Amino acid sequence: MGSSHQLMAGFSLGDAGNYAVLFNATGNNQLQINSSPVNGSTVSGNIGIGGSYGQAQFNNPAVINGNVNFSGAANLHYNVPIYGTISANVSSVNNDLAYLNNLSATLGAESGNSIAINAGNNQSQTINITSGLLDGNGTYIFNVASLNLQNGGSLYINGNGLNDVVFNINSSVHFAGNIFLEGGLTTSDVLFNILGNSTLQTAANHATLNGTFLDMNGIINVNSVIINGGLYGGGGGNMQIVSGSTVFTPVFTPVPEPTTVLAGLLLLLPLGISSLRILRSLNARRLRVQPVEPFPGR
Repeated sequence: MGSSHQLMAGFSLGDAGNYAVLFNATGNNQLQINSSPVNGSTVSGNIGIGGSYGQAQFNNPAVINGNVNFSGAANLHYNVPIYGTISANVSSVNNDLAYLNNLSATLGAESGNSIAINAGNNQSQTINITSGLLDGNGTYIFNVASLNLQNGGSLYINGNGLNDVVFNINSSVHFAGNIFLEGGLTTSDVLFNILGNSTLQTAANHATLNGTFLDMNGIINVNSVIINGGLYGGGGGNMQIVSGSTVFTPVFTPVPEPTTVLAGLLLLLPLGISSLRILRSLNARRLRVQPVEPFPGR
């Protein structure tokens, strides 16, 4: 399942879904973040840097609201707030990247219905996912023959409340317009799967892109957009999130430091078991995944 919907059928992001950004670093390539925050964050969610020598450079005015995990040494240069932990030798980072690489290849090899995405300036296009080809796992598959999403254009993806959707793209792409989700779809139910060594680029004058973006082996250069969902891959070189870009997971609550949790529990001990039950109830509510709110009418 792409999301937490009990009736949803489709692909799974696995543990990678716990990350907002996963960088498939090769050699000593860098994840470079230098962008103004929106709603308090430049990246709201966890960041993972893979490879043995992957590096990261976070420059002012960025704000990182999540943990930063390295599969190797924590080679991080930064002068910005990071509201989370910085950890080295986190084996799950490379495991998650290997999983995504396999997911991308598997979905990219499936048959799908051909589609052209074409929304010029001040134009819109609606895609009903049921016009795709349904695979054996309950995912609708499209093969994108061409993509023209211009500044001021809007792509609406309409779900059926049951299935996920994958757009396989076997060429370099430039997203310069909005992507909105309807019909019960959440950002983890919609995958833009960019194949080969293709480049993923955005320059969209602060447009909003809803969905999960996967480009394992290409170059990722994101600027001037708001991404609601995951951004994964970038094995072709440095990965950039710059010039007003932000990346948000749909729901993210920073994990408090262990000392904070312990102090809170000690304060509750004199109040008895009933207070601990209240705490568990509040945490359960915070951790529920919320659906994407409907977007304003066209």
